[in-house]
Amino acid sequence: MVMAAASSSSSNVYLPDECWECIFKFLINHDTERAHRRYFHLKPLSIVSKQLLSITNRFLSSLTIYNPTCQFFHTLFRRFSNITSLNLSSYDGDLDYPLVQISRFPLKITSLDISNHSGIPAKGLRAFSKNITTLTSLVCSNIANIYDRDMLFIEDGFPLLEELDISITRFKLFRTPFSLALSKLRKVNLYDNYYMSNEILFHLFKNCKLLEEVNIVKCWGITLSGIAAALRERPTLTCINISYCKRLTESSLFKLVSNCPSLTEIKMEWTSFGKESATNSNSSMDCIVNSQVKSLYLAYCARLRDETIIRFSSLFSNLQLLDMNSCQFISDEGIDQVLSRFLTVRHLNLANCSRAKLLVGTSFELPNLEVLNLSYTTVDDKTLYAISKGCRGLLQLYLENCGYVTWKGVKYVFENCTQLREINLRNCYNVRGNICSMLSSSQSLRKLIAPPHFRLTRRTVKLLSHYGCRVC
Repeated sequence: MVMAAASSSSSNVYLPDECWECIFKFLINHDTERAHRRYFHLKPLSIVSKQLLSITNRFLSSLTIYNPTCQFFHTLFRRFSNITSLNLSSYDGDLDYPLVQISRFPLKITSLDISNHSGIPAKGLRAFSKNITTLTSLVCSNIANIYDRDMLFIEDGFPLLEELDISITRFKLFRTPFSLALSKLRKVNLYDNYYMSNEILFHLFKNCKLLEEVNIVKCWGITLSGIAAALRERPTLTCINISYCKRLTESSLFKLVSNCPSLTEIKMEWTSFGKESATNSNSSMDCIVNSQVKSLYLAYCARLRDETIIRFSSLFSNLQLLDMNSCQFISDEGIDQVLSRFLTVRHLNLANCSRAKLLVGTSFELPNLEVLNLSYTTVDDKTLYAISKGCRGLLQLYLENCGYVTWKGVKYVFENCTQLREINLRNCYNVRGNICSMLSSSQSLRKLIAPPHFRLTRRTVKLLSHYGCRVC
């Protein structure tokens, strides 16, 4: 492309900006691994000509503000006219000044991050809200002191907010019951919110009619009964994270599913899921089949046993992601239930499930599976052979610290999983052999986290560049 630009300059052939923009958008959209660094991806092109410099400037949409940056606001916002996201979380000092200055520019800011400060910059936000009315996302994480008046100001000043983050917060609080009534709020993060209570959660769910996603991890003032009451006010919720609450069991999952039929994602990590025995559990759970829940996170549920898996496996008919990382009491019997009932699963995490031997006899017939994590398990070559036959659509396979895996098992995967793009073999000390021959048998591979004995040679580098694969 650089050569093309130079050629067009020498022959006086002019390519309109619109054409260059289409080309740049194509490059960004078709390079998924680097799309999050889009401006840096296009930076080399900006030095070719003033025309390309001007065009690439338009692709910068986010900007992080540090103290010295304030001196160059006029230059920055004239050069980067399409800024929509501002991050002031690393700004050292009073935020009122930069916010007042920024409010004077004709910007269409939709996302603002003012985290990691002592308080809410009321003066700066007031000026900001009067002149920039497009804000839909506000992050106020790790604020030392937030008062109830601050929350009322946010409600009045930014009525279009769709996403609000007030995590890791110590409110100086509430003379009146706090009830945030943002009519367009869809997503709220209350992680580690010290003063969050059942009453506040109830009002939040009741007043925010469009609320879809809620994170209430480590909100110690919220109880199971409070969650149940709040859920009845917002049955349209699609995603909830209630991890780290030791009082939550499989009965809690039943209440979630029955009260919120629209839920598609449930996170109950580090809970007491599995504590209730099969005889004492709510038998009505067996009568409900939920086809909406697509993602279920149960990582680090130390009480999770096979009988619990067998019971809840009939609850979800269309599960696509199941995370049981570090559920160490699960055995092959429970895994077999997962494999036989969750045929639609695309992402399966069984890392650190030390009691699951995953040896001969295990049938991995999961035609839709794309991501499989078996790190820190006793998986061996015979299991990898079964996986390679039953999971031919596999895209990512993680085998970190799998001591029984050898070159033979990995070769099975490379030969049969023809779409594989990433494999993790870190600390697989028994994977020895000709890595180059393995890579040549998997032309789809784009990322290899190499085993300990892997050594890069000129031949290997040449082979990797030929197939577009990088080694970590």
